[in-house]
Amino acid sequence: MEFRDFDGIKVRRPSVDRKDLIKEPAVFEGYFDLDSVHLDGGDQGGVRGGGEIVRSLVSEVSLANARLDRLTLSDVILEGVDLSNAAIRELSARRVEILRCRAIGLGVSIASAADLYVENARFDYASLTVERVKGSAVFSGCSFRETVFSGDLSRLIFVDCDFTETEFAATAAVDCDLRGSRLSGARGLLTLRGAKITAEQAISVAGILAAESGLSVVG
Repeated sequence: MEFRDFDGIKVRRPSVDRKDLIKEPAVFEGYFDLDSVHLDGGDQGGVRGGGEIVRSLVSEVSLANARLDRLTLSDVILEGVDLSNAAIRELSARRVEILRCRAIGLGVSIASAADLYVENARFDYASLTVERVKGSAVFSGCSFRETVFSGDLSRLIFVDCDFTETEFAATAAVDCDLRGSRLSGARGLLTLRGAKITAEQAISVAGILAAESGLSVVG
């Protein structure tokens, strides 16, 4: 079993052997149940469906404007997938990597996640709701500009992410690690009780925190 390590926090990597995968065309219309496949390329924009993907690689597939009622991923890698303006009503992810994906305007509800790693993805203008994370979940180098981020953000780790003008509406955020990420203009910071930030970040958002707590800063 391979791991990614972030300051002692380990994220298990998907158990995917690329050379053993069977190449198949990407089809996300209706119900799908995919195992040990490589879906490489293809336009699935605007489809409506839902299902499960196991021990597989999905690369360079367009799911822009797609509507997926339920998506269950287990030991899956998504590379270069376009999820712009897509909607995923219920996402369950276990040992999943999402790499270099475009998710501008995505609306997603993460019902459950364990060992989730997301790198260099753009979630600008998106709406993300997290219901439950069990185990590790790390977002590295991701952009959440003007995104609405809600739900239980406890134990989520953000490495060098951009939260410019992000709106937080967390129900819990204990041990959510925001250190090193950009929080310029973020709103709803008072909902992030229990989250970790640096002293430098605290200074940069002091005015926002004061305004949200009802203080008037004068002089």
